[in-house]
Amino acid sequence: MRPTIPLIIVLMLFSCASRADESLDAIKQEIQELKRRVLTLEEANRQLKQKIEVERLVVKKELIVSDTGQPWEKGYELHQIPRGIYARSLWDGPGGLWVRSRLIKGEIDDPFDDRFHALERDGTLRRTPGHISWNVWIDGAWRQMAIIQGEGIELSELPFAQWNGGSHPGRIRFQTYRPEHNEPMTDALIGQGMMSLGGGGYGGGGLPYPREVLQLWGGSLSQISLPTPTAPVVLKQDSSGVHHYALIAVGAQGKRSLRSSTTKATGLASLRWDSVPGADAYIVVRDGREITGAIRMEGSNKLWTDKGAK
Repeated sequence: MRPTIPLIIVLMLFSCASRADESLDAIKQEIQELKRRVLTLEEANRQLKQKIEVERLVVKKELIVSDTGQPWEKGYELHQIPRGIYARSLWDGPGGLWVRSRLIKGEIDDPFDDRFHALERDGTLRRTPGHISWNVWIDGAWRQMAIIQGEGIELSELPFAQWNGGSHPGRIRFQTYRPEHNEPMTDALIGQGMMSLGGGGYGGGGLPYPREVLQLWGGSLSQISLPTPTAPVVLKQDSSGVHHYALIAVGAQGKRSLRSSTTKATGLASLRWDSVPGADAYIVVRDGREITGAIRMEGSNKLWTDKGAK
C-alpha cells in the first residue's frame, strides 16, 4: 500500500495547482471586466460634460451657465452682472434669474407674452404685481431712472367683492425720477380707455386718475412743426458732373418739412446729415427732384450714398 501514498500526494498537488490556475484566470477576467467598466464610465462621463438629456431637471439651489464657472463677471460681483445665466432659488435669500446680454424669445403659431404674477403672503390680491425699470449704478447700488408699472384700479372704483374672472381691470403707470427728487414722479396713467398726462406724483400719487378720454395736468398742449433740415454734408464725390443735393424731413404721421438748402457736389456723392427732432424719415432731393422714398436710418448721424439715376 505504500506506493499508493506518493501517488495520492502527487494527485493532490496537481489538483491544487489546477485550482490555483483557475483562480488566477478568474481574477484576471474580473480585472479585465473592471477595466471595461471603468472605460465605459469614463466615456459616459466625457459625454455628460458635453451633453445631457433628461426628462426633468430639478435644481434646488443654483444654476450657473458660464464659461468661467463663476456666476458673476470678474470685477462686477458687487453689481451682480452675470457671466452668462445665473438662477437661484429662495434657499438663503432672494431668488431670481440674471441674464447677461440679450434675452431673445420666439414662438411659432402662438403669441408669447411676459406675465407678472404676484400674491400677498396670505394669498390675497396684490394690485401691483410687477414692473419694468431702467437702472443706473450710483452710490453702490442700482438706482431706477424710469419705470413702467402695471396695477389694478383702486378698490374705491371697483370693490374687491366685484372682482372676478371676467372683471379684473387695470392700468399702466409711467414714472421717471426727476432731478433733486429721490422718489419717482408719475408722468402718465393709461387705462380704461382714458389717459392722464402731466408732472407730479411723488411715490406714485399726485397725478389724478383720468375721468375723460384725455386729461392734461400742469400745463398746456403745444404743437411744434417739423423743423427744416440743414443742408447735407458731402463726404465723397466722383467727377461725373455737378449735382445739388437737399433734404426733406418726414414725420411719423407723414407730414413733410420744408426742403433744406442745397449742397453742391462735383458728381454722385456720399452724404451725411444730422437728425431733425420729430423726423421719422428723410427724402433725398437731387437737382430739384426727389430721388428716394422715405429713408429710415438709426443713429443721430445719417449716411447715404447716391448710386446713380433714379
